[in-house]
Amino acid sequence: MEINIFIPIIVEATKFLFNEAGKLLDQVRKRSSPSPESSNNNSTVVLSESPLSKNASFLTHQEFEALEANPDNLIAAINISQAKTNAYEIKSLVEQIQIHRKNLVDFEKTEAEFGSLTPQHIKRGIDRESTAIYEKTTGLKTILEQVYGRIINNH
Repeated sequence: MEINIFIPIIVEATKFLFNEAGKLLDQVRKRSSPSPESSNNNSTVVLSESPLSKNASFLTHQEFEALEANPDNLIAAINISQAKTNAYEIKSLVEQIQIHRKNLVDFEKTEAEFGSLTPQHIKRGIDRESTAIYEKTTGLKTILEQVYGRIINNH
């Protein structure tokens, strides 16, 4: 199989991780942090460690932009077999995260309308979508780190 088929998927997913996913994770973290109003909310977000070695270098947003600008360098920087193996899963995760984000926005709008009278199923929906966003985003990050062989620094 030709690697050029998978490069756009890897590039778009990495852009998503650097741009949108970081914001989504920040929102999930804020929502999950203990506050006086949400003391009965037991969900907390814990960052998982990268499966890469502690000696692995970081891939920053600026370095990624430089790689993206030069396709030959990008191809040289990725693990081709990991890219081929995981491209469709990466694409699927990005699509799933976007769907969960849309659902979360819908639940949050409903919560804003009801205020303190928000039904429990709406609150559970918010928790469920937030958890799904977090889990799938960290899964996407882990897969992309394997593709690049570097820890993605999207903070």
